[in-house]
Amino acid sequence: MEEEVKISFWKKLKISIFGLEDYQKLAIQKTKSTIFYIVTIMLIFTFFLTITTTYKFSNTLNTIKNYINNNIETLEFKEGKLYIKTKQNVDNLFEGQVIIDTSENISNEQISKYEEEIKSYYNGIIILQDKVILKTNMSSILTTISLTDIANQFNLVKLDKQDIINILSGNNIYYIYISFFLAMYIYLFIIYLSTVLLDAILYSMIGYITGIISNLRMRYRSIYNIAIHSLTLPIILNLIYIIINTLTGYTIKYFSIMYMTITCIYIITAILMIKADLIKKQIELSKIIKEQEKVRQEMEEKERQKKEEEERERVRKKDEKQRQEEKKKKSGDKKDSSKGEQNPEPQANIKIENS
Repeated sequence: MEEEVKISFWKKLKISIFGLEDYQKLAIQKTKSTIFYIVTIMLIFTFFLTITTTYKFSNTLNTIKNYINNNIETLEFKEGKLYIKTKQNVDNLFEGQVIIDTSENISNEQISKYEEEIKSYYNGIIILQDKVILKTNMSSILTTISLTDIANQFNLVKLDKQDIINILSGNNIYYIYISFFLAMYIYLFIIYLSTVLLDAILYSMIGYITGIISNLRMRYRSIYNIAIHSLTLPIILNLIYIIINTLTGYTIKYFSIMYMTITCIYIITAILMIKADLIKKQIELSKIIKEQEKVRQEMEEKERQKKEEEERERVRKKDEKQRQEEKKKKSGDKKDSSKGEQNPEPQANIKIENS
């Protein structure tokens, strides 16, 4: 794969949603960079989710204040314990179930029955002597609030009905909203971040299997990076759905299946596109190698022809040199022979007398 290129958060976000063809750039990112990306996403996600939850909580507190004012005859909180006596005609607190039981010796079995009862409602609340148990349409998990902890945190020794109404009115309510926002922000961030990281492991297994089937060898780190970024669009859609559901109560029956389907489509498509891109690069590389081989052969042919030309030139020069030497030699022989004819050797003049 290619070497890692630094990509800004917003560009990663854009690629994660719209740029499946560029997922290879995300796959080669360091795990630390990918974790930072998903943490940032979840910080933004949790921020908007907590704002929505706090808004819903503010409406609930107003409803609780009216409920206490109109339906509670006696309410007293002292030494970390709550005592409530309701009027005969009690209106519903909200669209859900309200159970008030501040008796001294309530059993765990009875509390469990109350919990099972409110689970069948979108919203529910169980008010006991020492704690409050909440169930909201945002989660099927029950939330338990200890009244003793609240008393210790805010140094509450004794409260009555009017004190609680006063707390839920005026400027005091804003401190409650801020405390609730901070507590929910931390809580929801931890819950949703851990859930997303675990989901990424599950979806990375799907990606790993896809890689094996497509005969694409990838490190698990790269597949996990792809899984993390593939969750981006489902997370955004989930945030929109939760906000709409919280504010309006509108539900999509098979939203969780749609969430999983979108993630799987992104992972499988990204891996197959990376495979196709690698095949394309291999084909291009093969063409480049062929061209290089062709160029090499042409260069070798030119080099061979050059050597042959040089060899012919060398032979020609050698032959020319030999001819010159032979010509000089013949020229020298002719001069020697002409000198011999011009200067004949003197012959002995011998006179023979007859006796």
